[in-house]
Amino acid sequence: MPEAMELERAAEWRLRLVDARPDDTRSAAAARQLQKLADDLRAMQRRLREEGTQAAPLLHEYRCICNWLSESDDLSDLAFLAHEYRTAIGFGHSADTGEDYLRALIALANKTFGTM
Repeated sequence: MPEAMELERAAEWRLRLVDARPDDTRSAAAARQLQKLADDLRAMQRRLREEGTQAAPLLHEYRCICNWLSESDDLSDLAFLAHEYRTAIGFGHSADTGEDYLRALIALANKTFGTM
């Protein structure tokens, strides 16, 4: 799942910062949160696969939006905004659950194609 992999990459980046500065507790907390979000998204993916769209409606909605954006060549804009959002989790942005994260991505996608 690409979204979960991106969250894990951001977590790994935060952990490298902690390796460089062991007293960086904010980066350590952010890394834990990013990994939790990745785990949440993978759980949603399993529910979507096993039970259908009713089990993970936000993930289904996000995927539909991404498909639409890819047809209009705006997906790279969303990818850039999502990267900025991910790297700021724990440093100005927050998402407590995978659903919160998807809501934020959907809001960014709406911003990308001008519906907000």
